[in-house]
Amino acid sequence: MAYMQRVRITADNDLDNDTTWRYKLPSIGKYTAFELVVDSQRGNTRTDIDAVHTLENCISKIELLAGGARALLSLTGTQIDAMNYWDLKRPNARRYRQADETGNKSLFFLMGGRDLYDERYGWDMARLGETYLEYTYDLGEATLDYFEADQHNVKLYGYRWMGPGEPNFIGYLRSRQLAAWTTSAEDALKTIAIPVGNPVRRIAVQAKTRGCSLGGAFGELEVRCNEGEYSPVIVKSMFDWILAEVAEYNLHNAVGGMDYAVSTFVNDLPYWWGAYGNVVLTSYQSGGALDYEVSGITLPARFLTPATGNREVSFVSHGYGFQKCLRIGFDHDPDGFDLLQTGQLGSLDLLVTEAAQDKAVAMFVQDIVSY
Repeated sequence: MAYMQRVRITADNDLDNDTTWRYKLPSIGKYTAFELVVDSQRGNTRTDIDAVHTLENCISKIELLAGGARALLSLTGTQIDAMNYWDLKRPNARRYRQADETGNKSLFFLMGGRDLYDERYGWDMARLGETYLEYTYDLGEATLDYFEADQHNVKLYGYRWMGPGEPNFIGYLRSRQLAAWTTSAEDALKTIAIPVGNPVRRIAVQAKTRGCSLGGAFGELEVRCNEGEYSPVIVKSMFDWILAEVAEYNLHNAVGGMDYAVSTFVNDLPYWWGAYGNVVLTSYQSGGALDYEVSGITLPARFLTPATGNREVSFVSHGYGFQKCLRIGFDHDPDGFDLLQTGQLGSLDLLVTEAAQDKAVAMFVQDIVSY
């Protein structure tokens, strides 16, 4: 009988700053996912009150490349974080801290299957051929409030089916960023072509500007087939959509960490949500209470330390639209009956009505590739 084994594949320490770490993946085995653990520490105690640097924000791209060129996966760190949220129904475990020489750690699951125990989809390494993992990042070692490259370590694990009776995957999930741009004007229309042929499981957009919500970047989203023949999904309100998603997918939408309060200033909290529900914040190892004031309704979420004395704070944030991403999902049915079948379509487009100008945004897609 087949069983799942979490296999440690490799580990590397003291990675260079601002480069790409490359590793050749196993040539055989059936994996539902690879788990990349990124670990580093702060180079100094927080000084910049208007910026938050997390490990996932430092990752410009994580790719799985077959034959050195064919992208099986190609997303940024924040986009993989959002994908994992949708796959696992909760934010990934992480360690976030802003004091000098304190640890930060993030987990990224490079999913070939729908979950870690999928028997239908996954990475069949013998069928994929020579495959490399490329992890591209910039920890900003020479910049205040970033991370120390000489304390930058990675570990790689695989979720591999083992034993007799292992499943025979029929395909894998391919996730790729198709567009990244800066919006041009309110009510401007942008059309992004989505390749047809494979079943589409997810279409997603992301608002990347610091103080911009999903609704502040996107006015309307429309999935259009055959140049207007029909539209299976039209999203009029970004906020209503991400609110409904929590109940629709049974999501756990809370995450926290430790930040650093620069006294008498308003400090940003991590940009983890497209819309905040609330933030609970208290002193960490403090001899006396501080009167913190938290603002989380208007992005970015921030907190004020009126009293003197810099110190660490512990917080939990609750919100909607993790990593400021919105999913248009064709991924409800476990047997795939609601997948958007594109094999007979002449064209498939995402029509984006922009809500304002000069907002950094992106769009990414997940489809299913058969072996």
